[in-house]
Amino acid sequence: MNIVVDGRYQIIKRLGKGGFAHTYLAKNLTVPGTPSCVVKQLRPKVEHPRMLQLFKLEAAILARFKHAQIPKQVECFEHQGDFFLVQDFVAGDDLSREFTIGHQWSEAKVIRFLREMLKVLSYVHHKQVVHGDIKPANIIRRWDTGQLCSIDFGAARDLSDESIAQNTVVGTPGYHAPEQAQGVATFSSDIYSLGMTAIQFITGQYPLHLPKDESKEVVWRNLTSISDRLAAILERMTRVDDRQRYSCTAAVLADLETLEIEVDDSSTVQLLDRASDRQLTSKIMAVAMLIGLGLISTAAIVNRVQFDRVPVESGAIVES
Repeated sequence: MNIVVDGRYQIIKRLGKGGFAHTYLAKNLTVPGTPSCVVKQLRPKVEHPRMLQLFKLEAAILARFKHAQIPKQVECFEHQGDFFLVQDFVAGDDLSREFTIGHQWSEAKVIRFLREMLKVLSYVHHKQVVHGDIKPANIIRRWDTGQLCSIDFGAARDLSDESIAQNTVVGTPGYHAPEQAQGVATFSSDIYSLGMTAIQFITGQYPLHLPKDESKEVVWRNLTSISDRLAAILERMTRVDDRQRYSCTAAVLADLETLEIEVDDSSTVQLLDRASDRQLTSKIMAVAMLIGLGLISTAAIVNRVQFDRVPVESGAIVES
């Protein structure tokens, strides 16, 4: 794509297309080394002034954050009638790439996942922000460190200023808390979504595919063999009635700290992201190719030497 936005951001490729915005991988031409960044362009399917308000709200929220596991906002600007939000690029894969139906994460991996993400959410909530759309696709695992990063605050709600017309985006079906369908989002709404994400990984099933009982609670316990203590935490995280749910991340973390994680080779390997594995595979393939080329060259030399040693019979034609 030979597109340069405002003479500063060279678009490389499109990363995603949502309900009201498109995101692109780009190069920042104004910074030495032209580092990669993410350019989000406001492109709603239905034109409405509310969309611009939500877009600017996301920019204002990101500008408030200074956390290693949340992409930093570079700037928000208007160009030729379009609005753009520029953020740091996180090199990694989102967790939807680590999921396949039927494959279940170990209990240890789920506990680690919850502990790490709850600490990120603690920071977000401390800033009086509800993420509003926690799900695997909005969590990236870095290629270099395996660290989890929270992205896409397009459905975020700012609780610090009730004078601001709040976001009415309800999140993603299967992950969003029941109250979000009514336009209400609280800190416990994020806890519900994170709990549903963990249940997806522990059962190997998408939340929307899971049945519900007469109380509208998701039925999943029979699909996994995790401990009753972790199951009780996940069940409390995902209660339909938010009054029965954890109200803050600190309470969930406190309960998780009582669970022990067995450290073994298999669980340690699971800390590595798929992209890191792919990088290692690429290096191995590169080495293999070099070795292969070396073997081919050696074989060719050997064959040539053997060929030169074959006696030439009278009348035979030898091509050189």
